[in-house]
Amino acid sequence: MANEKLLTIEETLQASDVTTALTTGPYLIYSQMFEAPRRPLVFLAVVGEDNSLIGNDGTTIKFMTMGHLSASEQDEAYIVGTGMGAADKSLSSALVTIDKVIYSAVELSDILMEDYPKVDWVQKNLGNMGAAVLEKLDANVKDVLVAGGTDVTVGSVSALGYGNVVDSLALMENSNWTADDATVPFLIVSPDCAGALMKDTLFVDARRYTAYEVSKMVEGEIGMFAGCRVLKSSLLNGTGYAFIVFPPESKYGPVALIAWKRKMTVKNEYFTKNAYTYYTTTIRAKAVVTQAGGVGKILISSSP
Repeated sequence: MANEKLLTIEETLQASDVTTALTTGPYLIYSQMFEAPRRPLVFLAVVGEDNSLIGNDGTTIKFMTMGHLSASEQDEAYIVGTGMGAADKSLSSALVTIDKVIYSAVELSDILMEDYPKVDWVQKNLGNMGAAVLEKLDANVKDVLVAGGTDVTVGSVSALGYGNVVDSLALMENSNWTADDATVPFLIVSPDCAGALMKDTLFVDARRYTAYEVSKMVEGEIGMFAGCRVLKSSLLNGTGYAFIVFPPESKYGPVALIAWKRKMTVKNEYFTKNAYTYYTTTIRAKAVVTQAGGVGKILISSSP
């Protein structure tokens, strides 16, 4: 993506930062360090993954899609005289080049860890850095769905309802993307939109799932609505979008993929002169829509 941004955290965390946070101090710190909640990685749950580039030369991979052949009919005289014409399967491709690194980095001073030894600064930061880079990759998947999906809105939707989802599925089925018991699409919505759906009597809460359905649940899944598994993500707040995405394990194959060049890597380096350790968490990966027909964008004019 041309506008892909790198998530960066670069600041030396020092003992004075903790004192400043406590206003005056030092104080005895409570045994648990609180952190704000992070959003569920909903978009990572609806894509396939490709590891072909890991350990291989190059940073570019091409995903191929083939069209279907059609049949014709002619009488005997035509076939004997002219013969049966051959046809070719049409080919299209989605090209992805992994040209950027997603990373999070921190610097931890020796004095900080000496003054507050009961806080596991390294563990706290490394766990948060890993979550940060995956959150960025999750956002990248959302961006490619916006850019590469197919608009399926029927008329103007001010608030998402049962009929809107059913009509959108029907439009996708016109292009042969058919949902059934074995291929249940995801419906991804904002939390406010999800709240409205949950008030509908046709919504099936995930707490009423069968044991089999529970075993298939993904992160952020809250229930079933209009034949879709409903996921909610705060990334969609105020965007005016909801998505219908066919699952990666369906008979059609994945409609979106993450191509990996390198999985998550953690490194550190100590700087004696400055008395701090520099930690980095990085991944090299990129998202791409491989089959736009399997990604439906529902446009909501006044998004919750």
